[in-house]
Amino acid sequence: MALEVLRILETEKLVEASAQKGERLLALVGERLGSHPNVGEVRVGVAGGVELVADRATRRPFPRGARLIEGVMAHAAENGLLLYHGTGNADGTNGDTVLLGPPFVVTDAELVTIADRLGEAVERSVASASA
Repeated sequence: MALEVLRILETEKLVEASAQKGERLLALVGERLGSHPNVGEVRVGVAGGVELVADRATRRPFPRGARLIEGVMAHAAENGLLLYHGTGNADGTNGDTVLLGPPFVVTDAELVTIADRLGEAVERSVASASA
């Protein structure tokens, strides 16, 4: 069974395809959120992520009490986008990161949808946290 998985990975060039899709997703998320005032960094690859910050210039994180990442996750899920998340990335308590991990077989259209829905979720959550 394991040999068959390796054969499929190799013959269908899934690792190479994943790298290309990772670059495409990075570009799409970068276009959608790269200049957003509450995005500190967009990280590389299909298994990359987005660091959310209260202030882009200083990279000051949102306080944990703002529960920003919970809002991002809820808004994304409402639109059918399932994400991973991390908290405490700045100092062990504060600092939110959205992690992306689509499958090898994700299509370009799905990558566009991921970037758009992630952008919407971040914008809605930041607006709620700032209100």
